[in-house]
Amino acid sequence: MILIVAVSLFAVGGFAFVLWRTNIFEAANDVVSTSMSGVASLVDSQLSDDAKEQAVRRAGLKLIVGGFNIAWRVILALAAAALPIYLVEFLGLTSSSAVFDVMLRLDYIVIVSVAAIVAVKVVQWFRADPKAQEAEGTLYSPVEQFVHNLAFSSPAVLKAASWAEEKLPSQSKADEAGQPIFVTSLARGGTTAVLNALHDTPDIATHIYRDMPFLTAPLLWNKLAGGQKRGVSRRQRAHGDGLEIDLDSPEAFEEVIWKMFWPQKYQGSSIPLWTAEETDHDADQFMRRHMSEIVRARTVQAGSEGTPKTRYCSKNNANIARIPYLLNAFSDCRIVVPVRRPESHAHSLLRQHRNFCKQQAEDAFIARYMGDIGHYEFGKIHKPFLFPGFDPEGQIAETADYWLDYWTHAFRHVLDHKDKCILLLQDDLRTSPGKTMTDLYGALDLEPGGQVFESYFHSKQDVAEIGDFDPGKFREAMDVYEALKECVRNT
Repeated sequence: MILIVAVSLFAVGGFAFVLWRTNIFEAANDVVSTSMSGVASLVDSQLSDDAKEQAVRRAGLKLIVGGFNIAWRVILALAAAALPIYLVEFLGLTSSSAVFDVMLRLDYIVIVSVAAIVAVKVVQWFRADPKAQEAEGTLYSPVEQFVHNLAFSSPAVLKAASWAEEKLPSQSKADEAGQPIFVTSLARGGTTAVLNALHDTPDIATHIYRDMPFLTAPLLWNKLAGGQKRGVSRRQRAHGDGLEIDLDSPEAFEEVIWKMFWPQKYQGSSIPLWTAEETDHDADQFMRRHMSEIVRARTVQAGSEGTPKTRYCSKNNANIARIPYLLNAFSDCRIVVPVRRPESHAHSLLRQHRNFCKQQAEDAFIARYMGDIGHYEFGKIHKPFLFPGFDPEGQIAETADYWLDYWTHAFRHVLDHKDKCILLLQDDLRTSPGKTMTDLYGALDLEPGGQVFESYFHSKQDVAEIGDFDPGKFREAMDVYEALKECVRNT
């Protein structure tokens, strides 16, 4: 009997081992993702009938290939399970029918199933440790990747999620969120620190990691995903800059909506700017509703003892490319632009570009994730904004001069709208955070919530070498920076 049980366990183990080693769950995930993508294409109002037909045909072909990929894996697994059973029969040690009789017993099935579940849970427990996941090269489990791929399979999915959010019967509709605050700059300019300092104000509502991936339905998704019971331990974000995050940390997810309504802007190797004349009434209305939903979601999550939220605030570095549009579409908005010294900013951009090139080469999902949420600032998917006068053709993003030139043209663009923006010098945020942020709060018609602003910002001087830059390019950048400084000092 011991031999029969041992052989049966070898058969079960061989079956499971082959399925695991051949990545059958990844293959199944691809099949389901392809199916959902095909369905999403059918309901995507932005696609023509011909485009929908082509998308469905492509999905159908992928499903055929996916079915074959699953089939050969299952056949191989069955062969691995049969091998020990028929080997012992060939050797005359026991019969295959005796092994099958044991394997079909109810008590055997229950015990083996429970043991398998426990084993999976133990593995998942170890994989849930952030350090262990970082060592493996990814912070996203296959299930999380599948849910993400489903949410971003088509703009129609996120639009449908927003529609479902509006139909929630248990929540009263939120008032329209007035005076939205847009914090923007080039990446690595200090926008995250400013967002964190504003996020802790009782009135302010922002996107948080808990909203991912169904960003357009924050309340509905939070309910479906387990509410406040869902959590992760704090961990460093992928930038490697020492900032720690959890599900309730604020982050930049607003760009997803801009991609939903202007997909053509992102199709090339660079991204054109938005002008005031490109008004899209549907997009503006959707954005206004979304702002109100974020305000409502954060108010509900704060509970009955929390302060009701009234102001929407986003950190979206891409908004630096649409300042005229924002001013036209949301006339009551406030645009806050942190400004960092050009040499320090350019070096930081180059470091992060190299960092994400490495991460995206090691884990393809990171590139997919960043592209889906519209973060094209760095890495293999980098797409620069076409600020006036900036020509990325012939330039190499692996050089410091590229990022310095990008900085110069970006902030020349900001200078053109200096009277409509609130400029913050990062040097001031480092040396006198209390005064700088108190002044900002006043400009935004906010009351400080008793924060100690020194805790949000680095205190050491922001310095960097300038020897890597072309002298002429560096002089141009410093001219722009000095002009920005003068604007701040004269405010």
